Amino acid sequence: MKKMLVVVAAAAGLLAASATSHAAAPSKIVVGGKPVQLVDPLVVDKGRILVPLRALADSLGASTTWNQAAKTATVRKWSETSTLIPGKNTAYSVKANQTHKVTLDASVKLVHNRVYVPLRFLARLYGYRVAASGDTAFVNSPLTASEQDTLYKGELAKARQFAMDKGSKNAHYAIKPIPYSHEREGFETAYFFPIGEANRFFLITDDTVSFYEVKDDFFVVTWQARIPVGQKDTDQLFMDGKVTDAAGIKPEIKREFFFYRTSGLVTSTNITAGKIDPDGKTAVTGVKRIVGDEVKEASGSLALALPGEVRAEATKE
Repeated sequence: MKKMLVVVAAAAGLLAASATSHAAAPSKIVVGGKPVQLVDPLVVDKGRILVPLRALADSLGASTTWNQAAKTATVRKWSETSTLIPGKNTAYSVKANQTHKVTLDASVKLVHNRVYVPLRFLARLYGYRVAASGDTAFVNSPLTASEQDTLYKGELAKARQFAMDKGSKNAHYAIKPIPYSHEREGFETAYFFPIGEANRFFLITDDTVSFYEVKDDFFVVTWQARIPVGQKDTDQLFMDGKVTDAAGIKPEIKREFFFYRTSGLVTSTNITAGKIDPDGKTAVTGVKRIVGDEVKEASGSLALALPGEVRAEATKE
């Protein structure tokens, strides 16, 4: 799935290409352990490895289109797009409703009516890791082996900590994200993990709730909605499904959640953890209140797992 944008990254770290005729492209690319079938060969241009874009789309789970009138190529993965112009060393990437100009280490080229791009480009956008051995470039998961062990098989609290640290910062959007709005005073961030799980969760950020899932080692947002402003009981509204502007398909999770919430106003921060049942009934297991740099209140446990809670995810799905 992720393989398409990856490839672009693959060969970049592979060779320190000098701009001489001695630079040679790898003859094989392996993505996620599977060889990529290349109809057209890789090429070297001024010491940089270029790869045929369209040939890689299927194996990478992305698609490409060519706009003959505009003379541009567009790559699509999840809800994200990147537009490239042959002859230019810049691309325009659209993610989470924001457009970014990306400078490439080589210009996009048309070779026998095929669009070629530098291998590093897609890896840079999506975070794949690249390695090389002999004549083969390997495109690997964005997660290291130890990170995979933690996320899929590790202790529940540690897996949740990893998901909280990495999820929202590195998320991709399967759907077009709804515009962010901040209409409440202060701030609030709350994670809702299904009991026993770490690889999927709801994240409430102020007035927006998002559902994250780990797909092929990427954190992907597959559903979003707004929680009405002016209501005090955000949890109850969320549990009752009283949301607006929903996008995507909301998962039906008929069980309790572990929650971890951080909220604050000016110099005051409140942290709470606990359990919430499908009817919205909450049992708090830990509280901490901080004013400035001073802890004013601390009771119970803020551990990222409930007492006696065990993982429901035995293996990577």
